[in-house]
Amino acid sequence: MAAIKYILIILHVSILLVAAETALSFFVPEERIATLNKAYGKQAVQRLNSLLVMMDEMVSSPEDKIVVTVNRFFNQLEFSSDMKTWQKNDYWASRLEFLGKGQGDCEDFAVAKFLTMMQLGVPEQKIFLTYVKAVGYPEAAHLVVTYYQKPGTVPFVLDNYNKRILPATQRNDLIPVYSFTANDLYLQKQQGLGKRVNRATLKTQRNLQAIDLEIQKRVK
Repeated sequence: MAAIKYILIILHVSILLVAAETALSFFVPEERIATLNKAYGKQAVQRLNSLLVMMDEMVSSPEDKIVVTVNRFFNQLEFSSDMKTWQKNDYWASRLEFLGKGQGDCEDFAVAKFLTMMQLGVPEQKIFLTYVKAVGYPEAAHLVVTYYQKPGTVPFVLDNYNKRILPATQRNDLIPVYSFTANDLYLQKQQGLGKRVNRATLKTQRNLQAIDLEIQKRVK
């Protein structure tokens, strides 16, 4: 019975590998999926496959639908501190690591959403990683994604604490500090991006630049 169960598990993972590698617009190379399976198990591969299927379904979808769907997908995962998950004080996980563990801290949620929306075609000038002070939560230092439908408008907040997407002006529990992409930094205001700051690259920006996209788009 144990041998049969093992064969079925291998077969199930193989099916997922085929789906991830050959049928979808987005894929992860087979050797990386094998590494993911070895490190975290078949449930991690299932989570990755679910993400790839979701991304495939969102290709060419309206921008607002992409934002809502991506936020909902990653908010299914569990919040956990870096110390509990990785035994480190500060660790920026890649999406495969985040999916592998099935849990992560606010940076992991925000970065996963940011990269996925970017790969699905949401313009980079519309999405930012924004550090805030979270009032009334166990961890005050918090990272969210802010999404601007149009330049100069009030951004919407994608958050793993409050899972509803709300305008920043309705998030009185979040005090904005600064926004950034890998190349930009702004002093943040709830009404807009605020003043652009020219300064040396922050550690947070270097962390973002260092993350491997891992998920690739098939050239047709």
